Amino acid sequence: MASRLNKQVSTEEIKNATNTRGTLYRFLSRGFSLEVNGDYLEWVLLLQPIIEKLAIQLDNNDFKKGSDRLRDFAKQTRLNYEKDKTGFLQILAAEYASLFLNVGLKPVHPVESVFLGKGHLLYEEPYFDIMRIYQLYGFKKTESFREPEDHIAVELEFMSHLCNLTVRSLEEEKNDYGAGYLENQVEFLRLHLKQWVPDFVEKIKWASSNDFYLALADILLGLVSTDGQVAGEFARKLRR
Repeated sequence: MASRLNKQVSTEEIKNATNTRGTLYRFLSRGFSLEVNGDYLEWVLLLQPIIEKLAIQLDNNDFKKGSDRLRDFAKQTRLNYEKDKTGFLQILAAEYASLFLNVGLKPVHPVESVFLGKGHLLYEEPYFDIMRIYQLYGFKKTESFREPEDHIAVELEFMSHLCNLTVRSLEEEKNDYGAGYLENQVEFLRLHLKQWVPDFVEKIKWASSNDFYLALADILLGLVSTDGQVAGEFARKLRR
């Protein structure tokens, strides 16, 4: 995507790229929201070649590193998953719990307030700012998800939601609306995700040696660091 920003890009290409971006945000959201199950593992295998192609287009070292790790994980999955499905998933579930459910020796709290709040606690200032933003768009997290709204999974799902609004606007030939939603994505990245994801990713690297979660971490960092440029340039092209 980024390598094409200086070229002429049609509205249809912007729509398709934004749809892909939304899928990637949703994929990462699911990965950080709960343990891996068989359905998500199938999604990993389906998206891995697409992510590998995106790594070439984005030309970002972190994203490329994550893509390479995910490719290696996919190879191991194809070799070993069918031999012992339960055991394979249990290893991933144990790693998720150790990292994100506060049961391991090196817990990583996937919540913005813990990183950016004055007291580094849940439900501090970033949480209330996030809630105000969600309310503007009528966005609500899934009822069954009990974590705070400034959890990384919810913030990534919100970015996917904004991508979907962009795609819908372009399908209805409302390019100004689509540009506005792209600009909203740039702002949300700048004010929120880019402020804490780098430290969050560093924490994961400190706490884990698991290829899958290291892959998600690198892909997340690469996406957050480059996607504002992509969305911003798409918005400018739509307004011309």
